[in-house]
Amino acid sequence: MHPLLASSRFHNAPISYDVTFPPSSRSVVDRNTRSAVPTHTLAQPATDPPTFTKLVMRCDKFPWPVVVSPSSKVGKFYLGNAPTIPTEAQPISNMDLLYALHNTLAIRVTHEEWDALGTGSPAQRKVTRAYERRCSKTGGGWDGGVRRIDWLGHKVQLIGIEVDRNASAGGIAKLIFGRP
Repeated sequence: MHPLLASSRFHNAPISYDVTFPPSSRSVVDRNTRSAVPTHTLAQPATDPPTFTKLVMRCDKFPWPVVVSPSSKVGKFYLGNAPTIPTEAQPISNMDLLYALHNTLAIRVTHEEWDALGTGSPAQRKVTRAYERRCSKTGGGWDGGVRRIDWLGHKVQLIGIEVDRNASAGGIAKLIFGRP
Protein backbone atom coordinates (compact mmCIF):
# COMPACT_ATOMS: atom_id res chain seq x y z
CA MET A 1 0.00 0.00 0.00
CA HIS A 2 0.99 3.59 -0.51
CA PRO A 3 2.51 5.08 2.69
CA LEU A 4 -0.47 7.48 2.91
CA LEU A 5 -2.78 4.50 3.46
CA ALA A 6 -0.57 1.76 4.89
CA SER A 7 -1.44 0.71 8.41
CA SER A 8 -0.46 -2.16 10.68
CA ARG A 9 -0.67 -3.13 14.32
CA PHE A 10 2.57 -1.20 14.85
CA HIS A 11 2.06 1.77 12.53
CA ASN A 12 -0.83 4.16 11.92
CA ALA A 13 -1.33 5.58 8.45
CA PRO A 14 -1.08 9.38 8.15
CA ILE A 15 -4.46 9.64 6.38
CA SER A 16 -7.64 10.82 8.03
CA TYR A 17 -10.67 10.66 5.73
CA ASP A 18 -14.29 11.06 6.81
CA VAL A 19 -16.04 8.71 4.37
CA THR A 20 -19.35 10.52 4.91
CA PHE A 21 -18.12 13.06 2.36
CA PRO A 22 -16.68 12.64 -1.15
CA PRO A 23 -12.87 12.84 -1.24
CA SER A 24 -11.72 16.47 -1.33
CA SER A 25 -9.12 18.77 0.17
CA ARG A 26 -11.48 19.26 3.13
CA SER A 27 -12.23 15.60 3.82
CA VAL A 28 -8.85 13.95 3.09
CA VAL A 29 -6.30 15.32 5.55
CA ASP A 30 -3.09 14.43 7.33
CA ARG A 31 -3.96 12.86 10.67
CA ASN A 32 -1.35 14.87 12.58
CA THR A 33 -1.30 18.29 10.90
CA ARG A 34 -4.97 18.33 9.76
CA SER A 35 -3.74 19.88 6.48
CA ALA A 36 -5.04 18.71 3.11
CA VAL A 37 -3.25 15.79 1.49
CA PRO A 38 -1.61 17.19 -1.68
CA THR A 39 -3.28 16.41 -5.01
CA HIS A 40 -0.08 14.89 -6.39
CA THR A 41 -0.04 12.41 -3.49
CA LEU A 42 -3.65 11.41 -4.17
CA ALA A 43 -2.77 10.86 -7.85
CA GLN A 44 0.03 8.39 -7.01
CA PRO A 45 -0.48 4.62 -7.31
CA ALA A 46 -2.26 3.18 -4.27
CA THR A 47 -0.14 0.02 -4.28
CA ASP A 48 3.50 -0.92 -4.76
CA PRO A 49 3.92 -2.39 -7.28
CA PRO A 50 1.09 -0.53 -9.02
CA THR A 51 -2.16 -2.43 -9.63
CA PHE A 52 -3.70 -2.00 -13.09
CA THR A 53 -6.83 -4.17 -12.89
CA LYS A 54 -8.71 -4.20 -9.60
CA LEU A 55 -8.15 -4.15 -5.88
CA VAL A 56 -10.61 -5.66 -3.41
CA MET A 57 -10.97 -4.19 0.06
CA ARG A 58 -13.00 -5.57 2.94
CA CYS A 59 -13.95 -4.51 6.43
CA ASP A 60 -15.14 -6.45 9.46
CA LYS A 61 -17.86 -3.85 10.03
CA PHE A 62 -19.86 -4.45 6.83
CA PRO A 63 -20.46 -7.39 4.47
CA TRP A 64 -19.76 -5.71 1.12
CA PRO A 65 -16.45 -5.78 -0.73
CA VAL A 66 -15.12 -2.46 -2.00
CA VAL A 67 -13.84 -3.10 -5.51
CA VAL A 68 -11.46 -0.47 -6.86
CA SER A 69 -10.63 -0.06 -10.54
CA PRO A 70 -8.40 2.55 -12.15
CA SER A 71 -10.17 5.70 -13.30
CA SER A 72 -10.15 6.70 -16.92
CA LYS A 73 -7.71 9.53 -17.55
CA VAL A 74 -9.11 10.25 -21.03
CA GLY A 75 -11.99 12.69 -21.34
CA LYS A 76 -15.30 11.40 -22.65
CA PHE A 77 -16.68 14.60 -24.23
CA TYR A 78 -15.46 15.90 -27.58
CA LEU A 79 -16.52 18.61 -30.02
CA GLY A 80 -16.18 17.30 -33.54
CA ASN A 81 -14.34 14.05 -34.07
CA ALA A 82 -12.93 12.19 -31.10
CA PRO A 83 -9.15 12.47 -31.08
CA THR A 84 -7.09 9.33 -31.33
CA ILE A 85 -5.24 9.33 -28.06
CA PRO A 86 -3.12 6.34 -27.15
CA THR A 87 -4.69 4.76 -24.11
CA GLU A 88 -2.03 3.63 -21.71
CA ALA A 89 -3.07 1.56 -18.75
CA GLN A 90 -3.34 3.65 -15.61
CA PRO A 91 -2.69 2.19 -12.17
CA ILE A 92 -5.21 2.45 -9.36
CA SER A 93 -4.48 5.74 -7.59
CA ASN A 94 -5.05 6.76 -3.99
CA MET A 95 -7.93 8.93 -5.22
CA ASP A 96 -9.47 6.01 -7.15
CA LEU A 97 -9.42 4.03 -3.93
CA LEU A 98 -11.03 6.79 -1.86
CA TYR A 99 -13.76 7.40 -4.46
CA ALA A 100 -14.54 3.68 -4.71
CA LEU A 101 -14.82 3.51 -0.92
CA HIS A 102 -17.09 6.56 -0.70
CA ASN A 103 -19.29 5.42 -3.60
CA THR A 104 -19.65 1.89 -2.21
CA LEU A 105 -20.66 3.17 1.23
CA ALA A 106 -23.11 5.71 -0.26
CA ILE A 107 -25.29 2.94 -1.73
CA ARG A 108 -28.72 2.56 -0.18
CA VAL A 109 -29.17 -0.78 1.59
CA THR A 110 -31.72 -3.26 0.31
CA HIS A 111 -34.61 -4.63 2.34
CA GLU A 112 -32.81 -7.98 2.42
CA GLU A 113 -29.62 -6.41 3.83
CA TRP A 114 -31.65 -4.53 6.44
CA ASP A 115 -33.61 -7.65 7.41
CA ALA A 116 -30.37 -9.65 7.70
CA LEU A 117 -29.49 -7.53 10.75
CA GLY A 118 -32.53 -8.95 12.53
CA THR A 119 -35.73 -7.04 13.13
CA GLY A 120 -35.33 -4.85 16.21
CA SER A 121 -31.88 -6.30 16.91
CA PRO A 122 -29.11 -4.33 18.64
CA ALA A 123 -27.30 -4.21 15.26
CA GLN A 124 -30.36 -2.72 13.57
CA ARG A 125 -30.74 -0.13 16.34
CA LYS A 126 -27.05 0.80 16.04
CA VAL A 127 -27.39 1.31 12.28
CA THR A 128 -30.56 3.38 12.82
CA ARG A 129 -28.73 5.66 15.26
CA ALA A 130 -25.86 6.04 12.78
CA TYR A 131 -28.34 6.93 10.02
CA GLU A 132 -29.90 9.60 12.24
CA ARG A 133 -26.45 11.01 13.17
CA ARG A 134 -25.36 11.09 9.52
CA CYS A 135 -28.50 12.90 8.37
CA SER A 136 -28.21 15.43 11.21
CA LYS A 137 -24.49 15.95 10.49
CA THR A 138 -24.98 16.50 6.76
CA GLY A 139 -28.18 18.50 7.12
CA GLY A 140 -30.34 16.15 5.08
CA GLY A 141 -30.60 12.79 3.42
CA TRP A 142 -33.53 11.61 5.50
CA ASP A 143 -35.47 10.61 2.38
CA GLY A 144 -32.47 8.70 1.02
CA GLY A 145 -32.81 6.01 3.64
CA VAL A 146 -30.19 3.90 5.36
CA ARG A 147 -26.88 3.70 3.51
CA ARG A 148 -24.03 1.23 3.77
CA ILE A 149 -21.97 3.82 5.62
CA ASP A 150 -24.42 3.54 8.51
CA TRP A 151 -23.03 0.05 9.26
CA LEU A 152 -19.91 1.83 10.55
CA GLY A 153 -21.75 3.48 13.45
CA HIS A 154 -19.55 6.21 14.95
CA LYS A 155 -16.42 4.97 13.15
CA VAL A 156 -16.65 6.82 9.81
CA GLN A 157 -13.01 7.95 9.67
CA LEU A 158 -10.73 5.89 7.41
CA ILE A 159 -7.50 5.67 9.38
CA GLY A 160 -5.62 3.13 7.31
CA ILE A 161 -5.53 -0.02 5.24
CA GLU A 162 -3.83 -3.29 6.14
CA VAL A 163 -2.71 -5.57 3.34
CA ASP A 164 -3.62 -9.24 3.62
CA ARG A 165 -0.32 -10.89 2.73
CA ASN A 166 -2.07 -14.25 2.37
CA ALA A 167 -4.42 -12.97 -0.35
CA SER A 168 -3.97 -13.84 -4.00
CA ALA A 169 -2.64 -11.46 -6.62
CA GLY A 170 -4.96 -8.50 -7.08
CA GLY A 171 -5.01 -8.48 -3.34
CA ILE A 172 -7.37 -8.04 -0.53
CA ALA A 173 -6.91 -5.12 1.77
CA LYS A 174 -8.56 -4.61 5.16
CA LEU A 175 -10.07 -1.19 5.79
CA ILE A 176 -9.50 0.27 9.27
CA PHE A 177 -11.96 2.84 10.60
CA GLY A 178 -12.03 4.97 13.74
CA ARG A 179 -14.00 7.82 15.27
CA PRO A 180 -13.55 11.31 13.81
